[in-house]
Amino acid sequence: MKKIYVPMIRYGDKEFDEGFIGWGFQSTEEQIRDAQAVLNIVSLERLKILDLACGLGSYHKVWLDAGHSVVGTDLSETFIMMAKNTNASAEYRVENFYDLEEENEYDLVTMIDTPIEDEDVPRNAFRALKPGGSFIFQISNPEYKHMRGQLMENRRTWQENEDRTFLLTRNEYNEEIDRWEYEEWNLNVETGDIVIEHHFSSNFTFSRMVDILLAVGFGSVSFLDADGRPYTTSKEPPKNYFCVAHKGKQ
Repeated sequence: MKKIYVPMIRYGDKEFDEGFIGWGFQSTEEQIRDAQAVLNIVSLERLKILDLACGLGSYHKVWLDAGHSVVGTDLSETFIMMAKNTNASAEYRVENFYDLEEENEYDLVTMIDTPIEDEDVPRNAFRALKPGGSFIFQISNPEYKHMRGQLMENRRTWQENEDRTFLLTRNEYNEEIDRWEYEEWNLNVETGDIVIEHHFSSNFTFSRMVDILLAVGFGSVSFLDADGRPYTTSKEPPKNYFCVAHKGKQ
């Protein structure tokens, strides 16, 4: 019996990316809302914006129409080709955000609908920003009760398919390393192969994210909703907040 491990999220794999377009992105309405939210948070003067993991570039028309210039990067060549077709006046390149090496180039760096898993992305964003620039990205709200309920429900399931293959799933929170883990084990009894698809997501509290951002050099950090209002633990807070980190002027 052979075990084959495959990452569930495989950006840059053409077949995966083409399928992801159909299910992986927020709706157009949600993306336009988030794009406008960024403009609600920052000043409306002309900005040079770098959008990391830009996907299909659905945000960019809002920013371009407001008079800003946009550079979008993504690991997926498929996504970048579609973004170029949508926004001719923006600049796009296929690039992993971990490989970003630009310095003092942008007024604003954004990362929307893509979780930050470590300190490397904030460090690269800090380096790419001009003094006085800002890094804006989304972070899950720990007080959002619907999300909290989903995450706290550890579950394992077993399914037998018509072709005599079997699917086992595991969705669990690993307390020791503060990480959500999801796996699908696809068992083929005829070939003896087990294909294991997995996706792990680190969990950052607001205070932990502040520590990371300050450690890489940012001078101040705030958490704002789509209207630019500060974080609150009110009865029904939003699912996500925008984290805004400012690079001090030198």
